[in-house]
Amino acid sequence: MSSVIDKLKPHKALSHGSKLPAHALKEDNPEQATVNLHEVPGKIVIVGVPGAFTPPCSSQVPGYLQHADAFAAKGVAGIYIVAVNDAFTTQAWKEKLGGGGHKLVHFLADDTGAFTKAAGLSFDASGLLGGHRSQRYAAVVHNGAVEHIFVEDEAPSVTVTAAEKVLAAIL
Repeated sequence: MSSVIDKLKPHKALSHGSKLPAHALKEDNPEQATVNLHEVPGKIVIVGVPGAFTPPCSSQVPGYLQHADAFAAKGVAGIYIVAVNDAFTTQAWKEKLGGGGHKLVHFLADDTGAFTKAAGLSFDASGLLGGHRSQRYAAVVHNGAVEHIFVEDEAPSVTVTAAEKVLAAIL
């Protein structure tokens, strides 16, 4: 019974010091979730986007690809782009954006939205994108705990979550 109640409770949004949810995401295998961000050691950046191939997302993510070396120079071990899409879509988007040549940058499918919902960063985008999607956010995480989180006020905006802004916040 408690699992049903847990699913009905709204999840508190990620904030400074909070732990990442323990939900696996899909990267290379569309049938099996294998990436557990809460278990990734070291400093990582998670970029949550409302949807692959949308114009704002497709303009935001290239900044992370372009600045991947600068993130690495600041001790970032990985940049994880998380979209509430299926793994086929995120992989096609990765190819379209030229993300295949960047070992630091990973494109992950949160195909059920479970990670996004547990992170408290889901919103109803039914009118435009057909269901619940991720708010646009960027989180700097160290050993599974949030050090910095940036969330856009409106999904189409790319201001506080731009790669340059996040990079500047990392010491």
